[in-house]
Amino acid sequence: MNRCLLMISSLLLSLQLAAQVPVYQQRLVEREDRAARISELAKGEVLHDFDKAFFGKLGVLKRSLAPGDTLVVRLGERMKEGRIDRTPGGNVRYSCDTLVISAGMPDTLWFPRKGSVKNTTGRAILMPKHVGLILPFRAAEIISRSRITEDAVVRRYQHYKYNEGLATFRSSDSLLNALWELCRHSIQSTTFAGLYVDGDRERIPYEADALINQLSHYAVDTVYDIARNTADYLMMSPAWPTEWQLQMHQVLYYDWLYTGDLSLIRKHYSLLDWKTLRELARGDGLISTTGGRQTKTLLNAIHYTTFDNKEVLRDITDWPQNGNKVAGPSYIGEADGFVFCDYNSVVNAYHYRSLQLMEAFAKALGKNEDARGFGSQAARVRSAFRTVFVDPVTHLVRDGDTTKHISAHANFFALAFGLLEPSETSAVIEFLRSKGMACSVYGSQFMLDALYEAGAGDLAMSLITDRGTRSWYNMLKLGSTMTLEAWDPIFKPNLDWNHAWGAAPLNMITRRIMVVMPAEPGAKRFIVSPQPGGLTSMEGRIPFITGICNFSYRNTEKEIVYTVGLPGWTDGMFRQKLPTGTQKIMVNGKAMKPPKDGRFELPISGQTEIRFVK
Repeated sequence: MNRCLLMISSLLLSLQLAAQVPVYQQRLVEREDRAARISELAKGEVLHDFDKAFFGKLGVLKRSLAPGDTLVVRLGERMKEGRIDRTPGGNVRYSCDTLVISAGMPDTLWFPRKGSVKNTTGRAILMPKHVGLILPFRAAEIISRSRITEDAVVRRYQHYKYNEGLATFRSSDSLLNALWELCRHSIQSTTFAGLYVDGDRERIPYEADALINQLSHYAVDTVYDIARNTADYLMMSPAWPTEWQLQMHQVLYYDWLYTGDLSLIRKHYSLLDWKTLRELARGDGLISTTGGRQTKTLLNAIHYTTFDNKEVLRDITDWPQNGNKVAGPSYIGEADGFVFCDYNSVVNAYHYRSLQLMEAFAKALGKNEDARGFGSQAARVRSAFRTVFVDPVTHLVRDGDTTKHISAHANFFALAFGLLEPSETSAVIEFLRSKGMACSVYGSQFMLDALYEAGAGDLAMSLITDRGTRSWYNMLKLGSTMTLEAWDPIFKPNLDWNHAWGAAPLNMITRRIMVVMPAEPGAKRFIVSPQPGGLTSMEGRIPFITGICNFSYRNTEKEIVYTVGLPGWTDGMFRQKLPTGTQKIMVNGKAMKPPKDGRFELPISGQTEIRFVK
C-alpha cells in the first residue's frame, strides 16, 4: 500500500512539475557528468576540465567542506595556458562565486549563483524554475582549504531530447571530421532552452538562427519537434529583419520535406501569405520596405511589434552591418559593402523564393487557384529581378535598383534561390571565387548552398576547410567547443561562443557533400548526388523519419566506389557527373556502359554499390 501511495505521489509531482513548464521545454533532458581531467593548479586550487562546454551548473557536495571554509568557484568557456581565461572578452562566459560555508546550507551547492540580466529578462526564453541558473562552461576551478573529493563535484547540464550516435561521419580529411563534431555538439548543446535561441547572450529565438539550426539538427537526429515549436513561436513573435520574415517559408518547407507533415503549413497558411510581404510590391512585383510602404495592417497581420527599438521592418542582408554600434562607426560589416537602396536584390531574392514555396504549399493543400496566383506572381518577380538587378553583359547581380555595386551577397542569394540562368552561373561562381568567404557565419549557409547547387563543390569545400581567420578552423584554433557567433572577435567584439547559426558545415556534409536529401515530403524518396571535393574517402549514417541511410565513398587509383543503403520501403535516384577516365561502371557487380553525355543517373533502393572503374 505504501509503495502504491509513493507511486501516486511521484506521478502527481511529475504532473505538477510538467504544468509549470512550457510545452516546448517538457522534453528537456538533465544529465550529469564529471571532469575528463582533474589537475591541481596550486595548493587548494583544482581544475576540473570537462573537455566540452554544455549549458549547465556545477554542484559541490557540502560534506567535503568544513563550516567557515571559504569556497571559490570559477566557471568558464575559454581556456588559456591551462587555466580558465578570466577575461575572455565579448560574451564568452566566465563567472566567479565566493561562498562562506555554514551549517544551514543545502547538501549540494550549485554554481553559478548570479545570472545575466540580459538573458533572463525581456524577450529571453526563461529556464524552468526547477532548473535554475545555468551558463555554458567547459571547466571549473575550485579553491578551498578543505580537500574536495572527486566524487563531490558534478556538472549537471541541460539539452533537448537528443539521440546520440544516430548520425556518424568520417572522412579522409581530419579537419572536416573535427568540424562535423564541433557543429554536431553545437546543435545538441544549444537546445538547452527548449527552442532554438541565438546563444547565451540574449537567449532569444530568431528566424535566421532557426533555419540553420533546423537544417543541421535534421542532419543528425529525427527529433523534429524543437524546430516545429520554434517555428510556431517565431510565426507569432518575429524579429525585425525583412529577410527573416521571408525565411519562415523555408523553415516550414524543410519541416514538411523531412517529416511529410503539413499541419504547420495548414495552421499558418494565411499568415505565411502575409509573410511573403507582397503587400510591399510595386507593379512589377518587386518589394521595398522604404517609402512608407509598411502599413499598420501589414505589421499587425504578421504580428510585428517594435523589436530593438525598430518600429518597422528593415533590410539586413547580413550581420553585423557596417557602422554597427558595437564594433564602432568605422566597422565595414559582413555584407561585402552591400549598398542598400529602396529596392534591394537580396530581399527580392527571398521574396521570390517565398512565392515559389507558397505555390508548393497551396498545391499540397488543394488550393489550386491560390497556387496559380503564387506561381504567376513568382514568375513576374523573377522577370523583374532579372531586368532590374542582373547585368546583361557581366551576368553579375547588382545590390539594388540605384547602384552599380556588386556584392557577394547579391550574387550568392540569387544563385541559391534560382534566379539566374545556367549560362550565367559560371560568371557568378568565378566572381564568388575571387571574394572568398566574404560573409558572416550566417551568410555562409547560403553561399555554400549556392555553390553546391551550381556544381561548384570544389570551391565550396575549400571554403569549409579554409584555415584563415574567416573560417571554422579559426573557431577550433581559438579553443571553442561550440560554433561562434562570428568568425572572430575582430568581426564582432561582443560575440558569444555558443551560437549554432555557425553550424552550416554539419548540414553541408549531409546535404551537399554526401548529398543525401529527401526528394519529396516525408523522406520516402531520395536524391543522392555526392560532391566529395578532394576527399579520398568518407562514410556516414544519416537519420530520416523513414530510417537510417548509410553512405560510403572511396577514391583510389583504380576506381571510385559509392555504396548507398537507403531505408527500407524507400527509393531514390543516384546522380553523378561521370568521373574523368571512367572505362566502365559496375552496379552491384553488373557491368554498365558509361553514358555518352557524361551524366550518370540510376534508380536505387536498398543497398547499392556503384563502381566507376578507371
